[in-house]
Formats: sequence, structure tokens, C-alpha cells
Amino acid sequence: MFWVLLLLTAWAGVLTSCALLLRAAAVASVPAPAPPDGGAGAGYRPDALNLYEAAYLAGGPRRVAELTLLSMQRGRRLLLAHTGWATVVNPVGRDPHERSVLGALGPDGQAPV
Repeated sequence: MFWVLLLLTAWAGVLTSCALLLRAAAVASVPAPAPPDGGAGAGYRPDALNLYEAAYLAGGPRRVAELTLLSMQRGRRLLLAHTGWATVVNPVGRDPHERSVLGALGPDGQAPV
């Protein structure tokens, strides 16, 4: 009969922990209120860094060059071959980074990368 008392105590502990877990999940699902003007988050701008600046911080000039090549490939202005060659399809650069890549590829528009 002693085991019944232990079983009831264990069930009470399980139910209490489940209730606490559900309450914590409900509290965590409520979004935090926005900071008032002039608060700690007032000066934060999500567009403070552009993509090239973030790439430079993540990997230096090499990462910026890789980002530029891949963005030009995505825009179908450059073909990147698996052999390591790049071929210019549209020789118009949209920003200084793309223009420098086009200048580095030369007048033929094709060079190893």
C-alpha cells in the first residue's frame, strides 16, 4: 500500500511540472512590447549595413568579391563555369563593385576566377 502513496506523489510532481512548462510556454509566446521612443532600441536600424559591408565584415575583400560574382550570376549578367572561368553576359555594372569585377575580367569578357 506504500507504493500507492509514492505513485500519487510522483503523479503530483509530473502534473505540477507540466503545468509550469505550459505556463512558461504561454509567457514566451507573447511578443515583447516595442521600446518607446528614445528607449534602448530607438537608434537601431535594420538597414544600417548593406550586403557588401556585411560580407566585408564576415570575410574581408575576398568575400565581397565572391558576393559580387554570385549576385551577378543570379542576375544573369555573368556565367560562372565549374572549371573556374567567368563569362560576361551583360557588361553593365549596377554598382562600383560590379564595375570593378567587369574591369578585372578584361575587354574579352572572359577570364579565370
